[in-house]
Amino acid sequence: MNSDFAAYIDNLKKQIQSFDPELAIAEKQLQYGLQLTVTGCQGKVVLSVYNGKKGIKLVWGGADAPFKEQLETALTGKSKASATGGALRSDAGNDYTLLRNCADFRGIWAGSDESGKGDFFGPLVVAAVLVDIATAEKLVSLGVKDCKMINDKEVLRLATLITEVAPVNTVLALKPEMYNYRYRQLRAEGKNLNHLLSSGHVAVLRNVLRQCHQCNYALVDQFTVSNDIRSSVQQEFPAVNVVQQHRAEADIAVAAASVLARAKFLEVMHDLAEQVGRSELPKGGSDTATACARELAQELGRSALEQLVKVHFANYKKI
Repeated sequence: MNSDFAAYIDNLKKQIQSFDPELAIAEKQLQYGLQLTVTGCQGKVVLSVYNGKKGIKLVWGGADAPFKEQLETALTGKSKASATGGALRSDAGNDYTLLRNCADFRGIWAGSDESGKGDFFGPLVVAAVLVDIATAEKLVSLGVKDCKMINDKEVLRLATLITEVAPVNTVLALKPEMYNYRYRQLRAEGKNLNHLLSSGHVAVLRNVLRQCHQCNYALVDQFTVSNDIRSSVQQEFPAVNVVQQHRAEADIAVAAASVLARAKFLEVMHDLAEQVGRSELPKGGSDTATACARELAQELGRSALEQLVKVHFANYKKI
């Protein structure tokens, strides 16, 4: 069990015990994870936690104990209502953070997310937002949610509101030219894209944490099985608990960060399109993106693509 997964399991158990101190937790090793059997006076719930290439996966099983749905909502931030596309807030009125049952959680936390990781054109953007309970409630009331659940026009509208409501935020954009330079540096050191992503998350989290010493939790949308985000943040902020969780955008701080990151990505894409005389540049990594880059290489020269695309993508080899 790697250190990040062990820390995740430890935090998960603390959340379970915070939900009900009388619950007993038994562990069983699985091939790619750990099984937690949670037993209380009202029955038993089995939670299998898998640590795969796509991140953490929770599988609920066992008898349908009366507290199963409440425990699942407490640990994942998802109720049956929210699973059908409802708001982040649950009937209990507190479903805006995945951290609320964590030990020593003070109601102030930071969330980070990225945009542009899978786009051939454009920058890689990482953002972090720091919130407290009051700020979180305001963001929920504004309709802030994971940027993948809203269109780009709404992203741009909400981004302005987020910066007003949650002024402690940081957005870091690596435009293609700098992105390509940093990526080559890391490859020369035997590292990969995940290291570049990690350094971005660490940078934005450090910046917001420096502005609020009362904050002792940071939540990151998990993008790889293992990275150094937790250890790097704790070098400067040893008291901050860094939780990495799959689908962390269910948390309002991470959702807000995802919107700010997406808005900045769209802004840079617009600027790049103007630079090359296009109304827009294709998003994603499709054949359309490859064809557009091929046309621009013919018009401007292949070297011009260094300032437009991520050259380590497979699309670049097809040009």
